[in-house]
Amino acid sequence: MKFFTDFFKAIGNCLKAFSIIFEKGLWPYMFIFLFFWLALWILSIYGLFILADGLSDWLSNYIEFNSIPQSGHWLSFAKPYLIGTVSFLVKILFKLVLWFTTSTLIKYVLLMILSPVFALLSEKAEEKLTGKSFPFSLKQLFKDILRGIAISFRNMLLEYFFILTCFFVSIFFPPLFIITTPFLLFLGWYFVGFALLDYNSERHKYGVSKSIQFIKQNRGTACGIGFVYSFFMALPFFPGSIVGIMFGPSVGVVGSTICFMEINKIDTIEVKKV
Repeated sequence: MKFFTDFFKAIGNCLKAFSIIFEKGLWPYMFIFLFFWLALWILSIYGLFILADGLSDWLSNYIEFNSIPQSGHWLSFAKPYLIGTVSFLVKILFKLVLWFTTSTLIKYVLLMILSPVFALLSEKAEEKLTGKSFPFSLKQLFKDILRGIAISFRNMLLEYFFILTCFFVSIFFPPLFIITTPFLLFLGWYFVGFALLDYNSERHKYGVSKSIQFIKQNRGTACGIGFVYSFFMALPFFPGSIVGIMFGPSVGVVGSTICFMEINKIDTIEVKKV
């Protein structure tokens, strides 16, 4: 089946990207990704915690635990518990809920913020692999950034639409959960791979509609690239996150460039020497 053949081939190309990143001197980009991710991570944690504290304080004031009398009310015996412990638990709950519900948003915010770096890395990877030079153009880079942000925003809206649709479908037909869950996984991988492949499409003068058509015809490739990217980005704990952000975007971008060149039969320097 073409989809799964392309899927595993894309994973293989992303694995090839490891050696290319170090052999071709592209490794400094990993530290650029790490810097931006740390800044976004710190700002998002700080912002979410401020929001969570504000919501929990509002809820506490709305419920007005302090207005409960010391005696004579059916909740009087629990007043100290409600003011202290419950307020603390509500803050923790809000922080957890906000953290999980914004994971998809943060993924796309990261793709948007890093779009100029993705565009440059994709271009440099093709230059190193083909020997062809792409003269730097601030105008072209700006176009790449705007297009990357637009594509990521489009994909984010579509993914949220499908997430909500599958959520409501699963509520009314719970057995469909075994179908909607893997579907949403592949969908998330597809949209990430879509964004990374589109940098190559833009560089080769594909219009947006042509790029969309090209990537639809190579869904397996897009899903394979997105899988590798998402795998690294999902590594657990803080050390795993550092490794993930250093390798995930770099491997994904270079892997997508290799895939694009392979599909379009663009020869590498090594192929030309044969």
